[in-house]
Amino acid sequence: MTQTAVALEAYNTYWANSFIPAADRMWMVLILILAVIALWQARTFVSKF
Repeated sequence: MTQTAVALEAYNTYWANSFIPAADRMWMVLILILAVIALWQARTFVSKF
């Protein structure tokens, strides 16, 4: 096995044992939610001036 395959297997094992359901996909959703919140915060901050 290549190093990449070993790393991917370890990564999948880590997320499979996570306390978050479907954590291998939920982290992407979390990043998107944080990005939307950040954009909303920036918009409200700029609108104060």
